Amino acid sequence: MRNLLRILPLVLLGIAAGCTIYSINPFCTKSKILDLKEVSGYWKLNVSIGEDVSKHDITPWKITDNTLITYDKNDKRSDLSIAFFKLKNQLFADVSGKSSQNNEYWNITVLPMHVLVKVELSGDTLTLVPLNLEWFNKADNEKAKALKSVAYDGNDKTRIYTNSPEEWESFLEANLNTPEMFNEKQKVVLQKIIAVPTAVAEEKK
Repeated sequence: MRNLLRILPLVLLGIAAGCTIYSINPFCTKSKILDLKEVSGYWKLNVSIGEDVSKHDITPWKITDNTLITYDKNDKRSDLSIAFFKLKNQLFADVSGKSSQNNEYWNITVLPMHVLVKVELSGDTLTLVPLNLEWFNKADNEKAKALKSVAYDGNDKTRIYTNSPEEWESFLEANLNTPEMFNEKQKVVLQKIIAVPTAVAEEKK
């Protein structure tokens, strides 16, 4: 319980920022999870939550064994669980907190909660685009209103979703052709590093 109370302010900070859709359950069923070998390895962080950080000296990220090792623009490490899955022809990733180390990426995946990103893999570039909170909160959005959620602290625009993985899959498949469901302004862009860095990411604490 004490750990939960320490984590809670970080989650509320992420909620207050107004940019994240939280789900208590994973966004996909276990049968949909892919072994996506082409994303394994080291990645240079070029865009962090919409901000160009390509000139910052940030330790490369690493994807390995369903783990995403991240470093924020302050070069602070956090390990996240990541599960890639595909619905029709669209690739997604379910991301949740894993380690007790916390940086700005870990802060938005704890309690624990799951967040979803659309995955775009093109050549040596990996782009992660989160769900768009503003789209979900539109008053006339009957599609999003059909989802099960609870309001946080009486604020109807700040909600935690309680849908099952099967329900999420059905919702996502039905709305794959709705580009505004995702927030391009909050994307993360990574560039594949072919040569293994001298100071490998998993050794840097």
